[in-house]
Amino acid sequence: MSKRIDKIRRQIESRRREAQGKGARKERERSAPLLYDRHSESRDEPDFYVFQEKKKIGTEEKWKQKDWFLMRSMIAVVLFLLVAIMFNSGMPQLENARQVVKQSYEQEFQFAAIANWYEEQFGRPLALLPMSMDVALEDTEEAPPVAYAVPATGQIREDFQQNGTGILVETEIDANVEAVKSGLVIFVGEEERLGRTVAIQHYDGGQSWYGMLETVDVKLYDHIEAGKSVGKVSASEEAGKGIYYLSIKEGEDYIDPNDVISFE
Repeated sequence: MSKRIDKIRRQIESRRREAQGKGARKERERSAPLLYDRHSESRDEPDFYVFQEKKKIGTEEKWKQKDWFLMRSMIAVVLFLLVAIMFNSGMPQLENARQVVKQSYEQEFQFAAIANWYEEQFGRPLALLPMSMDVALEDTEEAPPVAYAVPATGQIREDFQQNGTGILVETEIDANVEAVKSGLVIFVGEEERLGRTVAIQHYDGGQSWYGMLETVDVKLYDHIEAGKSVGKVSASEEAGKGIYYLSIKEGEDYIDPNDVISFE
């Protein structure tokens, strides 16, 4: 009986040892490092392990940029509509706001200069502007100088050296004063020394000023072509004579109109 018990105990111990051995082998297999049959250099790079996370962040940033663009577009549309309503409304309470907008456009928004830049970059005038701009559109190495139209023929009564900024021209009574170049009307009003005055910003960046006018034929922000009337001359001290003032700016400097225009 004792021999049988010993035999059974040995069988149990043998099975236990066999089971423990199998468990140890499985544990070693689970803890063993994962081996690759080939080496990939991409696994050596840190980006290999965070690719999915970066891809998710990049997608979120793209959506944020789209949302910000849409928001700015909506704000621009709302501002445009508000300005349009303000100018179409006749409410006197909005007059101050209208004057602020007008002044901002008159002093800061150089529309004609932008049109000239567009032409230099793309070779033709901006589609929203008049096509006649007195500039050469051909691809030449050196553009020919742009001619100035004669505002009104006559005799110079005060030259550039005496005045410093412009000239006084005596002409026929009731003569029309015409624009020397195409451009945008940026000023219509009274000047202390010149009386009724009109200023035109040319599409090439220069300006011309016409003073001592009896009447004015243009309005602020009008587009005007060279040779078109800006107003009529004032009556001079001599009977049957008219007189007007003209100054021309190229960039920031005044030039002598008599150097570029023949008045007689």
